[in-house]
Amino acid sequence: MSHGDALRRFAEAGENDLLRLASQASAAVGAALFAELAGRGYRVRPAHVPVFAGLDPEGTNISTLAARAGISRQAMSGLVRDVEAAGYVRTHADPADRRALTVELTELGATFCDDAVAVSTALARAWREKLGAAQFDVMLDGLREIGS
Repeated sequence: MSHGDALRRFAEAGENDLLRLASQASAAVGAALFAELAGRGYRVRPAHVPVFAGLDPEGTNISTLAARAGISRQAMSGLVRDVEAAGYVRTHADPADRRALTVELTELGATFCDDAVAVSTALARAWREKLGAAQFDVMLDGLREIGS
């Protein structure tokens, strides 16, 4: 029995595999986004996004951030330390539980968020022009449907 045939079928199926294509598209968009943000002087990595995405305007404790991101408290603590060292957030003792830390966005963090939105919007606009408005809108609708 030849395993070569199985490998060939596997490779051929991968050419139109939804997961592979979605992953490649996501990686390309993420790389373009973070390259542009790095060019603007920001020191944020894709791994840091859950810190920003999970924050409430009044601040959020690390346990809540971890739960929202689906990662351990220890992993989130490490991400928060990175982002805090870069000046995007600050931490302080949680008033409700002095053993816990609350994470808040700084002015630099707010500026980063605004710039990230602007860069993301510009990338979407460029892809909309490249693909055409109708095809782009169908793609977004499809992605929303798949993700729901």
